[in-house]
Parts: sequence; C-alpha cells; structure tokens
Amino acid sequence: MPPRVPPKIYILLLKTHRLTIFLSAPQEATVRSLKAEALSALSSPVLREPTDSDPVPECIPTAPGEDEDMFDVDGNGNGNANEDIPVVTSADDFELCRAIRCRQNAAPSAYEVLDADSQIRVLLSNWEEVYVQFRDENGKLVPVQFSQTSLLDEEEEQARRAPPPPPPPQPTTPMGKGKRKAPPE
Repeated sequence: MPPRVPPKIYILLLKTHRLTIFLSAPQEATVRSLKAEALSALSSPVLREPTDSDPVPECIPTAPGEDEDMFDVDGNGNGNANEDIPVVTSADDFELCRAIRCRQNAAPSAYEVLDADSQIRVLLSNWEEVYVQFRDENGKLVPVQFSQTSLLDEEEEQARRAPPPPPPPQPTTPMGKGKRKAPPE
C-alpha cells in the first residue's frame, strides 16, 4: 500500500473557552499566518453578538416589568456565551499552542507554544486541535482555558456513565444440555 499523501490544505480546529474556530491553510503556511487568521476571527464583531445558543432565562416574564429583571444594564439578555473570551487587538496578545497528551484520549496535561516562523506541515497534522493562550496586561501567558464538550446527548452520557444493568436471571427449570427434542405434534 503506497504511503498516504499529505493534504494540500490543512484544516485546524482553533479552541478557546467554549469556542471552536475552523481554520484552513496551505501546508506551506507558517504559524504567523495562522495567528493572523486567528486574530481576524477573535476580533470579529460577530464573536461578541448574542447567539441562539446563549442560555435561556430561568423565568419567563408573566407580569409587566418582570422582563426588565432578566436584562443587564446594556439591555442584553443573559449575555453572550463568548463574553469571557479576552478582547484581542494584535497578534501579540496571544500565542497558538498544541496539547501535549500523556495518553491517547486523556485530557491535555500541558501545552507547547508553536514557533511563529515554522511551517504548519512540520508542526501539525490535518484536523489537529490548536489552542489559544492569551497574554495578561503584563505580557505573561495565561493558562489555556477551554471546555471539552460532549458529543453525546445528556441522556446518552448518563446512560454511558451508569453501571451496566445486572445480567438477566438464569431460568431455574432444568434443561437438558445438548440437542433438544422437537415438541410433540
């Protein structure tokens, strides 16, 4: 079987907080060009707009004036799901890094900052997850923050974590082993 040819265009998953951004780049692209695309996505006004997936208010207004309690000072609903993502103005406000995993499906234990001048085909594989590590006001790197979402529904997730059901009880009637006789007609 011939070796697999590397793709001409890499698709990478940029993750931070609860946000995943799909980036595509040619294999000759550098990490610096990925940071420019990430900056464009992270500074987009669409990121700060409320979405349909934002949390639904706990209560539904039933009387006049009750709906005012559900809105914040700006008149927005419960806020935006992306409001905890720091605001970036330049590519120096963050670094791109990849996870260092001890085991195959384990959560990342550490993160390695990617060299800005390296080509992505040397550092990354297609469909690899790349994480954003923001800088604080002093220019120091803040730990990576992201939440791993489940691909299963809540009910399926609970069923998967629940202990397996007990085996069915064995019949107490004596059955002969081996071939069974046909029932009389």
